[in-house]
Amino acid sequence: MTLPATSITPDKPKRKLSLRSLLIIPFVLQIFAAVGLTGYISLKNGQKAVNDVASQLRHEMGDRLNLQVLNYLEKPYIAGQVIVAAAEEGQLDLSDFTKLERTLWRLVSQNTLEDVQIGLFDGTNIALDTTLNDGIVSRLSDKARLPQRRFYKLDKQGQRIALLKTQAKFDPRTRPWYQVVQESGKPAWTDKPYVSSSYQSATMALSQPIYKSDGTLLGVQKSTFRLDKIHDFLSGLKVGQTGQTFIVDQLGNLIASSTIKQPYILDLKNEELQQIPAVKSESAVIRATAQAILDRFGNFNAIAQNQQIDFMLANQRQFVQVSAIRDERGIDWLSVVVVPESDFMAQINANTRTTILLCLGALAVTTALGLLTSRWITKPILQLQKASQAISSGQLDQTVQVQGIHELESLADSFNQMAGQLKGSFIELETRVEERTAELKAAKLIADGANQAKSEFLANMSHELRTPLNGILGYAQILNRSKVLPMKERHGVEIIHQCSSHLLTLINDVLDLSKIEARKLDLAPKAIHFPSFLQGVAEICRIRADQKGINFLYDPDPQLPEGLFADEKRLRQVLLNLLGNAIKFTDTGSVALKVTVMENAEMEHHADPSTRWIKFRVEDTGVGIAPDQVDKIFQAFEQVGDRQRQAEGTGLGLAISQRIVQLMNGQIQVKSQPGVGSDFWFEVELAIATDWAQQNSLTTGKQIIGYEGQRRSILVVDDRWENRAVLVNLLEPLGFQLTEAENGQIGLEKIRQSQPDLVITDLAMPVMNGFELLKQVRGADDLQHQKIIVSSASVAQADQQMSLDVGGDDFLAKPVEVSELFKLLATHLNLEWTYEMIAERDAQSSPTTASQNSEETMIPTRAELKALLDLAQKGNLKRLREHLEQMVHSNPRYADFASEILQLAKQFRAEEIEDLLKQHLTEEADV
Repeated sequence: MTLPATSITPDKPKRKLSLRSLLIIPFVLQIFAAVGLTGYISLKNGQKAVNDVASQLRHEMGDRLNLQVLNYLEKPYIAGQVIVAAAEEGQLDLSDFTKLERTLWRLVSQNTLEDVQIGLFDGTNIALDTTLNDGIVSRLSDKARLPQRRFYKLDKQGQRIALLKTQAKFDPRTRPWYQVVQESGKPAWTDKPYVSSSYQSATMALSQPIYKSDGTLLGVQKSTFRLDKIHDFLSGLKVGQTGQTFIVDQLGNLIASSTIKQPYILDLKNEELQQIPAVKSESAVIRATAQAILDRFGNFNAIAQNQQIDFMLANQRQFVQVSAIRDERGIDWLSVVVVPESDFMAQINANTRTTILLCLGALAVTTALGLLTSRWITKPILQLQKASQAISSGQLDQTVQVQGIHELESLADSFNQMAGQLKGSFIELETRVEERTAELKAAKLIADGANQAKSEFLANMSHELRTPLNGILGYAQILNRSKVLPMKERHGVEIIHQCSSHLLTLINDVLDLSKIEARKLDLAPKAIHFPSFLQGVAEICRIRADQKGINFLYDPDPQLPEGLFADEKRLRQVLLNLLGNAIKFTDTGSVALKVTVMENAEMEHHADPSTRWIKFRVEDTGVGIAPDQVDKIFQAFEQVGDRQRQAEGTGLGLAISQRIVQLMNGQIQVKSQPGVGSDFWFEVELAIATDWAQQNSLTTGKQIIGYEGQRRSILVVDDRWENRAVLVNLLEPLGFQLTEAENGQIGLEKIRQSQPDLVITDLAMPVMNGFELLKQVRGADDLQHQKIIVSSASVAQADQQMSLDVGGDDFLAKPVEVSELFKLLATHLNLEWTYEMIAERDAQSSPTTASQNSEETMIPTRAELKALLDLAQKGNLKRLREHLEQMVHSNPRYADFASEILQLAKQFRAEEIEDLLKQHLTEEADV
């Protein structure tokens, strides 16, 4: 049996691991962790072993190098000691240069010394050395020829065979090797290498004193040591695979290197030698090693004992051993052994690669085994899953056969039993659902019929009530514009206007509730001058409070923005409802309206600089609301409190206000205590408007008495004579030429005959209604551009939109509001109105009336006066005029105050305006 899939879609589950993954992952992780941990430990142990071996090798190589270098340096000392001892004991006669020459020749020819030289205290001198070109050469300065020095070439038997050259002057006592011993009195090396002309290489000289039997200095014996022999030893010393060694003095200058044969700059012609610092060596390894030693110890002479350091070169770790080479005759060098880590890590890295390959192999094997195992286990489970999915999609004829695993066989049997039971339950449920569906359809038809009837009733009721109200409110507005109407009759007309407006408000409340139920209540934000808007609301409520004998307090935040985007009508509706309720239920004390800008600290989520969070609060000292009644006040047709006050309203105001505030993303909240009072507030986020002045019609404080330009003709099409009369009596005194038509057919004929500048037509009319009239006009080629305003008591959004869709240029709701009518006329006829100031009109009234009006003249609040003064001090008279006109628009009682300042502003008399405003501020402070 197949049933439709259920329409209830469960929440999408979070992604979880599959059973196959749960079976495979543990195997893989265990093997991988075991092999990986083993490899990691092996690598760490190998690295530790490498570090230990490297440390031992460095230490051993350093000791071996130092020992060999000291042995080299000891050889000239020992050979020299033989000569010194023989001379001091009298075995060697230093005055017989012939025998002395023969003795020294034997030492040099047998390679016992590289060369030997003896300088005596009387300036005589003898020296033998092996040159590159002439073999063994003897240099003599005897007493007979002092200070002359002669150079002889000797043969293989030590006999002179040729005079090579003669040096005019030579005194050994002026030489550094003589003076160093003369000063110290003991054997000593020269302080730095020098150039040997005989060997054409760098050498060091060891000098030893020869004393007479009385202890006075007889002379100095000097032996030379060639530094390139140290290079020969270092280059033959194998340190790892690519290790290097070098020797530096305490100043960091190179003495010898395993890689550089001659680490000096030699000038053989002038016999000058320039040492090269290790940090400037041509070898990159030597440079980097020397720099690392300096970075570690600061300078070379700070190293007093053996040191080991590591550093990085070309992304490779280098092991360094620094050892001191010192003897008691003045040698103070440092030997450096550098071995790269890679020389030791080759096998370790190979083992690491092997370990990684083993890990990957184990991972592959365990993954394969896991896949096979999981497939064997999950295959029957997947069968159960597919069967379950089929059942969930309505296919109830499902059974599952599982073999091989005992637990899964039991699960399959239980599943088959469940599927059978579920199939029976679905059949029974389907029968019940069909029965309930039929009942719901019948109930829905009944409810839809009731809703349709209600909607039609409300629409008809609204239309029927608005039609007579159009005449009442229309003529009330016409009479209120009269210049000759006495004050008593004007007061009566005002009462008619207020009562009719109240009735219209009740009708709108019922329609708003209907819109709320149908979710069709929308907002139409526009730029408004916020302080003037609030001032207007406050003045309306102040009058009501004064009539009841209670105080009304209006406390605006000084930081309120001047312009905001808001649905002026709906926001005013909410505030007037809250304030009206507060005044209605307050007999003594006060009602307060507080409007503040909420700071960012209060609204943590507020980060948009183009908006402001505004908090509206209405507080009263009225009767309060019982706790069990608070939840009811926002329900439609619900009223709390005493019966007398309930009779004053419909119970719709708060329900509609709450919905309006919710559309503004806010919520009306309340705190109340019976006998103490109530506190209503809501918070909304409103966008800042910078062009509020341009978007509001600034005809404030003025009454339209005509328009500029040629006379305009208007055709009024309406089947009700009273509706036509209202428009005729409103517009003819302003200079318009009015024509009337009783239905659309007559209206169409008159349009064709006279082609008026504007047509104002009703919708519901006999013979031809307004919709058909619009279609006929728009269908005619010569009438397509005819301006037509639709004016109807059918104010439903659908009717308004339909009238615009079939060709209407705009919509004017009945009862007609004069200000809205004038606004539409100015828009569609491009009119420039002419005005009469309210103050001028009042001046034309009777003396009694003028006196009464002067008593009603109102001075703005201190905050408004300060704002006006600020504009005047800045010289912004245009903005000052706009501000005054907004104030008069919100409260006509400001007209007398505004007219005087406006007159001064027209004459650009800013200083007089400042004086006048300061005078009002002073008077208010005195009060």
